[in-house]
Amino acid sequence: PGYHCEEGEFGPLVDVLSCGFPVRDVLLSPPMKYLMVVLEDKVTREQLELCTPDIDAMPGLETSGRVKGVILTVKGDSEFDFYSRHFDPWQGVPEDPVTGSTHTVMAPYWGERLRKDKMVARQCSRRGGEMGLVMRRAEG
Repeated sequence: PGYHCEEGEFGPLVDVLSCGFPVRDVLLSPPMKYLMVVLEDKVTREQLELCTPDIDAMPGLETSGRVKGVILTVKGDSEFDFYSRHFDPWQGVPEDPVTGSTHTVMAPYWGERLRKDKMVARQCSRRGGEMGLVMRRAEG
């Protein structure tokens, strides 16, 4: 769960994280303190994997305490519904290899965009990992 950020909010951090690729959406999950940057659909998995953001610069670009980790994600293809990477230098983790908690932020976004309740995602760190996701609707 997250909300769309205002245009320009977290601008310098988004610029560093996006590696010059075009950005479609920027969302913040206040409970998780994750900033999610969604790249335009034309950005590929390969481009996401080759992106080398300046991880050391990130903590100095966001000092308010509202962000403690950043997610970079792109729409998937025939193999996976979406791809992502997660950087957490505020916690001393440059890039987390596979992060379950980030998928709790991404799943509602991608589920709505893709109109799916079941998805398969790939986190594209050096080690990498796959996650099966199921959206459960609140009853009542």
